Amino acid sequence: MYFFATVTSLPTLIAGVVGLVLVRTRAGSLPPRTTRFATVGLTLTLVSTVLGTIWQIVTPMVIQAAGTSLFGIYSFGQWIVTGGLSVAGLALLIAAVLARATPRNPWEAADPGPRPPFIR
Repeated sequence: MYFFATVTSLPTLIAGVVGLVLVRTRAGSLPPRTTRFATVGLTLTLVSTVLGTIWQIVTPMVIQAAGTSLFGIYSFGQWIVTGGLSVAGLALLIAAVLARATPRNPWEAADPGPRPPFIR
């Protein structure tokens, strides 16, 4: 049981750790908001994966100790926590991809080209 719980979450753990290492090593060349969003998003995803793995391992022990009467509440609480962390992590990863490094105003870019006479 423990082996399968760990093996099924291993690809997500590896991808999260590799992504976190890549983001942190490239932090100097990435925009600060992108680095921050990606770091927090990957960390939340990793925490959710670890908690889900622990839940899979601990569930049989909880059922044996408390019976099935509290399993619904236990399962719902776990679902809220890991689901919330996963959704927040994914949202922050999307925000990291969409974070802009350049200003929104094209006239403030490094080389905007010729400006119209009324902007000077």
